[in-house]
Amino acid sequence: MKSVYRYCKERHFAQPPEAIWPFVADSARINELAGMPAYKVTEQADAQGRIHRLASIKYGPIGVKWEEDFGEWQENRRLSQTRHFINGPFGRFVAAAEVYPEGTGSRMVFSAEFECLGVLGFLAKLSGQIGREGDKRLGAIERLIRESETTDQIAGATAREAAKPAARRRLRALIADLARDPASHGLAPRLADFLLHAPIVALRSIRPISLARFWHATPEDTVELFLAAQRLGIMVMGWDLLCPRCRGAKARVKHLHELPQGAHCSSCNVDYGRDFTRNVELTFHPEPWLRPLPEGELCLLGQGTTPHVKFQAEVAAHTRKSFAMALRAGPYRFRTVEAGGGADADVTDGIIPEVTASGGDIVLAPIGHKDEIVVSKTPTGRCSSSSRTAIGRVTR
Repeated sequence: MKSVYRYCKERHFAQPPEAIWPFVADSARINELAGMPAYKVTEQADAQGRIHRLASIKYGPIGVKWEEDFGEWQENRRLSQTRHFINGPFGRFVAAAEVYPEGTGSRMVFSAEFECLGVLGFLAKLSGQIGREGDKRLGAIERLIRESETTDQIAGATAREAAKPAARRRLRALIADLARDPASHGLAPRLADFLLHAPIVALRSIRPISLARFWHATPEDTVELFLAAQRLGIMVMGWDLLCPRCRGAKARVKHLHELPQGAHCSSCNVDYGRDFTRNVELTFHPEPWLRPLPEGELCLLGQGTTPHVKFQAEVAAHTRKSFAMALRAGPYRFRTVEAGGGADADVTDGIIPEVTASGGDIVLAPIGHKDEIVVSKTPTGRCSSSSRTAIGRVTR
């Protein structure tokens, strides 16, 4: 028994596409607000260097597994994600969000397509549960956009205090001690409020300098605050070694001297070295007694987790595709998503160089196109005409 369920709804917003896009693309925060639990992921490389991401999750007594497919997006315009389920009541799942200018505002179309299998899939479709899950995510997007108009509120914050009563009492005592420390610079109450109300996605890797901008505080004062909180046992300090491609932390240690000289990023299937000026970052997270953070992913392959990547698409061999895309003036890197080459170019006046992917190499043509990315895939001995090769990642 097989059937297809299609979900499609649209919403209108007063803000332009570039203003709402960060919230439309923040799929991890959307999933958390919708109540989706974290899922486990293992990554495996095939003979061509392409990464296969196998995920698993439990919904009550039912364990579900799937392969997370390649995510595609054009910043401020469109994103999509596909999953191929290995078991459970679904076969293939595709979700997409498209944003269009509408006067001085914007129109967003949120859609999904579920391939329902067997009796459980039929019941999920018939009961309306699939539609309700879609409504939750659409509601989460609306909430994030609405809350963005309040500048002093963290996106997706909980109204209630998330810590348990005993942890809240312990935190109040420690925050009082922190407030008496000159190194807190009067920011202790703000830190307590953040730790008690921020969503999980905001707590996993807290960057003091980013929080300083949100608080309108100086970076120096905010870093001193976090170091003082770490000494009191409120925060855990760590050093991250970031992948230069996806900017994910593939090595994390408590002490700087423990940081390795290099690491392997299984997501990008590349080895990379340590460079303190480019890919070493100081981050914090709450002590587990205060806010234990679940293991696993809330969304692995969305632009919200890699905001420096403005465009990502997949083009088959023997194919030339064009994508509407506006890039601000500045330097960009055009590269393969996984192991492979790249090329750098400056974009001026919206002119984007034409891209050719040949095997693992990226070649930029001297000609360009205004507000359009044109990508061609040239097959090699490794790639047949039916191959799908991930290309066209543009990094600023």
